[in-house]
Amino acid sequence: MALPPIAPARTALMIVPTYNEAGNIEALLDALLTLPLGARTGWQLHVLVRDDSSPDGTGDIVQALATGRHEGRLAHSQGVKQGLGRALELAFAEALELGYEVVMTMDADFSHDPRDIVELLRAINAGADVAVGSRTTPGGLIPGDWPLDQIVRTRVAGAVARGLGGVDPRLRELTTNFRAMRSEVLAGIDFGRVRARGYGFQLFLANAFSSSDWTVKEVPISFHSRAAGASKAGPRDVLEFVRIAAQLNDDSPAKQFGRFLLVALSGALLALLLAGLGGLLAPADAPATPWLLAAGAMQAAILWGALWHPRFSFRRYRTAVRLGGRAHPLVDLLRFELLGLLICSAVAGAIVATAPLGVLAVVLQVLAIAAGVLIVYRFSSTRIWNPARTAAPAAPALLAATPAYRRAA
Repeated sequence: MALPPIAPARTALMIVPTYNEAGNIEALLDALLTLPLGARTGWQLHVLVRDDSSPDGTGDIVQALATGRHEGRLAHSQGVKQGLGRALELAFAEALELGYEVVMTMDADFSHDPRDIVELLRAINAGADVAVGSRTTPGGLIPGDWPLDQIVRTRVAGAVARGLGGVDPRLRELTTNFRAMRSEVLAGIDFGRVRARGYGFQLFLANAFSSSDWTVKEVPISFHSRAAGASKAGPRDVLEFVRIAAQLNDDSPAKQFGRFLLVALSGALLALLLAGLGGLLAPADAPATPWLLAAGAMQAAILWGALWHPRFSFRRYRTAVRLGGRAHPLVDLLRFELLGLLICSAVAGAIVATAPLGVLAVVLQVLAIAAGVLIVYRFSSTRIWNPARTAAPAAPALLAATPAYRRAA
């Protein structure tokens, strides 16, 4: 490597992962290494280019610059093509071994403006442990000519990250590669927990930052269309992104709602079973029998939910109680009982009222049942088994180093 064996004080290392960026890399490195950072931030900048053996000669260009006009401040690290995530992981290990206080990352295609590095380092100076260059925070911009499919893909990725992955919604920017991190942040992340080779690695990092006790500051930036070359993202990256989201927080909204539905369905099956058994045993000529059977089945389903939702559906609530929070089993039972009776009665009324409508009745009845389930889930997760009601901290996310999360002012 062409960098000092021990990083100088107040020097940040910018990691630039590359693959076929020969059309951009020389201009980018010149721009980075001529930035007047010292006078404006008190930091100096070194650059590590991690190239995955680009066949277009990107590595040769970097190597020539590292032994020429940027000697001592630029290093070229070569590896086989294993994907963006693996390239960054290996580069992080090199940065930590050299002892850099701050590690930064950016793309090589000029989608990130090198001048914005000043603001990232100023955020670090102001106390941030992680400074994220954000297109989506107030003041951030995306190019007016950005293709619609990329905008949609970014929005969908954010929805998947939050709904399926459970990434903290307070962190707006989830897919960027433009950030500054203190070395202790990187040292505290267990990169072996999730296997991420492509762009899903950005989701992994976003979750690791936002679910830990680091001060995270989003810095508004102007995002640009790439200067030259083509995007490396493909269908495989989309699938990996979804896979990684599914591996993250165990109590994400989608996973929590899935468990809730499982309990609700099993409760409904239990109610039908008990109603059927009761129908076989009860006298058929008694006028009150159908009503008693229906009431008993409904009560069984409610008690089933009250038993399993705090133990299975809402795991963060259960963990908060285990960590010292105060449970309210009787109050929770009474709340869920009242909620269940109201919603079940309303749904049953809707089914009876729409019965004469023929085929339309089926559609309306399904909608009534779906609405009832959503209402019960909403109130159960926010009013009954919400970890905030236990007066104890909520359970940490899967990848969290510590349970709290704070945003820089």
